[in-house]
Formats: sequence, structure tokens, C-alpha cells
Amino acid sequence: MNDYVMDIFSIINKTVLVTGASKGIGEAISLGCQAAGANIVCLARSPRPNSPKLANSYIQCDIEDSLIYEEIIKDVIKKFGSIDSLINVAAISLPPNQENEHERFSKTLNVNLNAVFKCCDITSRFMSFGGSILNISSIGGIQGFPNNPGYVASKGGLRMLTKALAIDLKEKGIRVNCLMPGYIKTDMTKASYDNLRTRSRRLDRMIIKRWGKPEDLVGAAIFFVSNASSYITGTDLIIDGGWTAKGL
Repeated sequence: MNDYVMDIFSIINKTVLVTGASKGIGEAISLGCQAAGANIVCLARSPRPNSPKLANSYIQCDIEDSLIYEEIIKDVIKKFGSIDSLINVAAISLPPNQENEHERFSKTLNVNLNAVFKCCDITSRFMSFGGSILNISSIGGIQGFPNNPGYVASKGGLRMLTKALAIDLKEKGIRVNCLMPGYIKTDMTKASYDNLRTRSRRLDRMIIKRWGKPEDLVGAAIFFVSNASSYITGTDLIIDGGWTAKGL
């Protein structure tokens, strides 16, 4: 690979903070950025990450706790001197709650939208000029899906929050963008994948005839962290195997 390509896509020595990094998409993005030479800081609620490669970069943290999150940010600044990128992967998808659907809806929005906004707001105060925030939304943020209104609403809200923050943070030189994954095989989608009927129905909607892997998002994440995306802000990148493009 020539020096020009290496330079424009380089994230070597950039400090990248990833939430929801213990497994799934967050783990894959963290490992990918780490392999590309970034200083990785991984956060999640789990006591430890699935991958031992992330153990030295991992901090247990519930992003709903803004006070603890801010203290972590300050510690990151002390260690690395700056934060170049925040990648918000942390999210939940709760099962139906026959006794209290309102509680399910509120909890989902608190984690997937309110807490993410607080992470963006806190981190942006400490980010370097020219930094990048990348939110992980979902095709559920642009299309309707049944039986989980809180998740769909939160992901749609996150998509529009991305556009609003792109405007609000422009004076700090911070770009804010959004990835919109389709069906990615993770713990969150395990029930759908393990059910042959639902797996087949979802596969039929895809142009690329396979479910996505968490690693399918790594290239896009590195692109948005790197200087290659320096003129891109407030936009969505759909990574769904063609789900949203398909008509008949």
C-alpha cells in the first residue's frame, strides 16, 4: 500500500474512546482501531471484555452514570493528553414487558439516547479540535420495525441527534456522523438468528445474502476516525447488505 493511502486513512496514535466495547460491534471496532495503531479506551458495563486483547484498555462503566463517565474522561486526558474520537456503541434492546411496557420504553431511551447525548456532551468539552464523534444507530432509525417501539424511537432519535450535534459542535471543529447497521449477528440479534424462520425472512430482504458480522463495521469506523472523512459531518452511512435499498 502506498504512503498516500496509509497517511490519509491513518489513525496511528489517535485516542479513540469506544462505549459498549465488551462484545459485539463495540469489541470489533475496538480491536480494529487498536490494530490500526490507535490508543484505545474501552468502556462497558460488563466486568471484563470478551477479548483479552482489550483487557489493558478496558474500564467498567455504566454510561448512565455521568459523574463516573466524566471522571474517566479526565483520566484519559491525563494519560493521553487528548481525545480524538468517541464511538458510541453502547445500547440495549429489552424483551417485551407485559406488566410495564412504559418502563421498557423509558429504559431503552435512557440508555440508547439520553446517556449517549450525555457522553457526547461531556466528551466534546475535552476533545481535540478536528475530533470525531461516531454514533451507532440502526436501520431501525429510518424504517419501522414491530414489537420494540422504544428501540426504534431511540435509534431514530440518535440519527437526528447526530445531525443536531454536527451543527452545535462545528465551532469546536468536531465532526459528528452516524453508522446505520442492518442485521448484524451479535448477542442482541441471537434470538432472530437462531430461529430459522426469522433468519430466513430477514435474509430474504438482503441483497448481499448473508447476515452482517461486527467486523463489517470496522472499516467504516476507521474511515470516520481518520482524516479521510475530514469534510463529512452530520451524515449517515448505511451498512445493511442492501436491506434498505431493496424493493421487490
